[in-house]
Amino acid sequence: MPPRISAEARELLRRQRGLIAARQALALGIARPALRRACDTGWMQVTPHVFADREGDLTIAQLRVAAVLDCGPASLLAGRSALAEAGWRGQDEDVVEVIAPRGSRHRAGPRPRWLRVHRPEDEVRGWGSPARAPMGRAAVDAAAWARTAREAMFLLTSAVQQRLVTPEQIRRDLEGRSRVRNAPVIRGVLDSLVEGATTIGEAAFLRECRRRGLPMPRMQAARRGGPGRRRVVDAEFRTPDGRLVIVEIDGVGHLEVATWQDDLMRHNDLVADTGAILLRVSNWQVEHDPGPFFDVLVPLVLAA
Repeated sequence: MPPRISAEARELLRRQRGLIAARQALALGIARPALRRACDTGWMQVTPHVFADREGDLTIAQLRVAAVLDCGPASLLAGRSALAEAGWRGQDEDVVEVIAPRGSRHRAGPRPRWLRVHRPEDEVRGWGSPARAPMGRAAVDAAAWARTAREAMFLLTSAVQQRLVTPEQIRRDLEGRSRVRNAPVIRGVLDSLVEGATTIGEAAFLRECRRRGLPMPRMQAARRGGPGRRRVVDAEFRTPDGRLVIVEIDGVGHLEVATWQDDLMRHNDLVADTGAILLRVSNWQVEHDPGPFFDVLVPLVLAA
């Protein structure tokens, strides 16, 4: 039979998504042998120090709770795990990222493959339940631990776009720390976000504009495009001779037939209404082969 538990223990399990640490159970009168016996009758041992009140695969949300419980009361969710706990919608998590103080030791026993523990030099104050790092810190760590520069750009731009964190919060955390991996990438993305980028493609576009000495375009500019239609364009330049150059940066979704048809009408409406030169480029080209597109754009923008 599962252990007899108090109403207080049941409430703790409810708040912790069906999970309890052995130390918590002991404080509530449930000894470790009782927890082990419960695993023969419907409970499950998740880590050497964490138990679930039912069997079966855990969700990623439950694994985030289990990670913090396993690493001890001073541990915090960090990086993309902290962002995900706050509601971030992004790529699936491969592991749960946790911060544990340098003075503490990871609890005895084999570490689960899905758990990654970091020990920062500075003190990080957490919030929420399960405890997690502040959003500025989480965003910087997520970008610092990213496998590629593109992944770091995606993490930062999506977190800002989803209103989980502001560029100012990210910059404050970055500048308050002495050593951060990928710091130049993070600063470049922050510059692009402040200048109005809302996607990774737009951030890459602004990076190329800076690199080639172009004036910074107006991002997410509102324009009329057809009778009664309000269009928001990705980027626009005003040339020295007064012409308007609009750039639309297309993701893979623009390859769908319905979207493509709408794009054609949008293109025609904008040109007819504004008289602009309208150029289009894919996210992929901006990120991986920007040269041919910018060979066309630069002379147009800089033309006297």
